[in-house]
Order: sequence, then C-alpha cells, then structure tokens
Amino acid sequence: MDIGTYTAVSAGLLQMKKLEVENNNLANSNTVGFKKQYVIAEQAPFEETLAGQLGATAYGKADNSRVPAVGAFRSVIDFSQGAIRHTGNPLDVALRNDKDFFVVNGPGGPFYTRAGNFAISQTGELTTQDGLQIVGDGGAIQIAAPGAVINQDGAIQIQGANVGRLQVVRFNDLTGLEMVSATRFKNNGPAPAQVDPFVEPRSLEMSNVSAVTGMIDLISTNRAFDAYSKAAQTIDALNQSAITQVGKRS
Repeated sequence: MDIGTYTAVSAGLLQMKKLEVENNNLANSNTVGFKKQYVIAEQAPFEETLAGQLGATAYGKADNSRVPAVGAFRSVIDFSQGAIRHTGNPLDVALRNDKDFFVVNGPGGPFYTRAGNFAISQTGELTTQDGLQIVGDGGAIQIAAPGAVINQDGAIQIQGANVGRLQVVRFNDLTGLEMVSATRFKNNGPAPAQVDPFVEPRSLEMSNVSAVTGMIDLISTNRAFDAYSKAAQTIDALNQSAITQVGKRS
C-alpha cells in the first residue's frame, strides 16, 4: 500500500467516524437534554497512524512525515444550551446555567443529566423517564401524594408543603464529562460544586441539534467519504495496472 492509499483510506476512516456521530446527533434531535457531538482529527505518533498499525516499516521511522495519514480522531461534546420549551407539566424543569446538571443515582455511581422530564416511580420516588433515582439535597425524593410541583428554586411541594429539593451541581470544567447514554454523563474529572438550583418550571431544555444543519453536515460528510473511497479504489487500480504492465515487459 503506497502513501496515496494510506492518505485516502485514513481520511475515509475519519469521514466514517463523522457519519457515525452525525447520524447519532440527528437521531436525537428531539431528545430532551441531548448534547450534540463533533469529531476532531489530531496529529499522532507514527505507531498510531494507519500506516504504523499495518506495519508499514518500508517508510522507516526516521522520516515518518512522508506518510501523511490521519493519525487519530475523537468525538467532542458540545455543551451549548438547547432551546427551552414550555410544556405545562409540573414535573418538567429546565436548567438555566449551561454548566449545571441534575444528579442521577446510577448503578455504578452518580450520573449527571440536563434532561428534566422527571417521573414518579411506583414506590413514589422522583426518577428519570427510565426509572433511575433523582438525587435531592437529602437523598431520594419521596412523593407520597398527587399534585407535586417543582418551583424555580428546585423545591418540590405538595399542597404548599416542601417534600424535597433537587440537587444541582456545577462543572467549571466540562471536559471531564463522558457521555454514557443519550442524556447522561459520567464524570472523569474534578468533582463538581453543589449550587442553589435555578430552574425554569414546567419547561424542558431540548436538544441542541439543528435538524437542518445536521442534515447538511451529513450530506457533506457522505460525499467526502465517497470521494475518498473512490480515490483509494482509483489508486489501487493504477497500482494493479502498473504491476500488470511491468509483468508483461519481463
């Protein structure tokens, strides 16, 4: 495999990763609290490039710059705030600060989410839509009677009496957050600080994905992938033709 093929195939792999991420973004364009992702390419040591992984030692390690292939790429989360939509549901809340998160009691430790479309479990606990416990200032939030409402300060009341308060934390550095589901994150960085809740009652923060922009990006990436695929096929055909012609001369 020559330098041209490495370059075309490596760039094609980058476009494949972009297609995966952009498809996921579009699929979640209507998911409450979803944060879109984008892909960035980075310089990497020769050993981590496609050429290095395939054992292309013919180029030597003295001048690895002669293999201009994409070395590494990763997805990055865009934590910009989505549009806030009024729903009228008393158990719906939206966070106003884009660095604030609700705390969810996950199976292996706390998760963090901006999806405020809460529900009440059969045992009377405030939960996520799929049944994970929402953490309050005092632990689980028990709602033993109908008519619960959530106020702007995160306090939960039933007929005027407080039954709990949402726990909200703030991340000054969001780079340590890892997406573990469409709307939940795990923290791999410094611990967040607990803050006084500031929420928009009876409202939800929607996905920050623009369906129109996402579709345009998807079309552009798909065309780029096709172009790099055709380039790799063309180079391979030229190499095969050259080998055949050399064989005829002998």
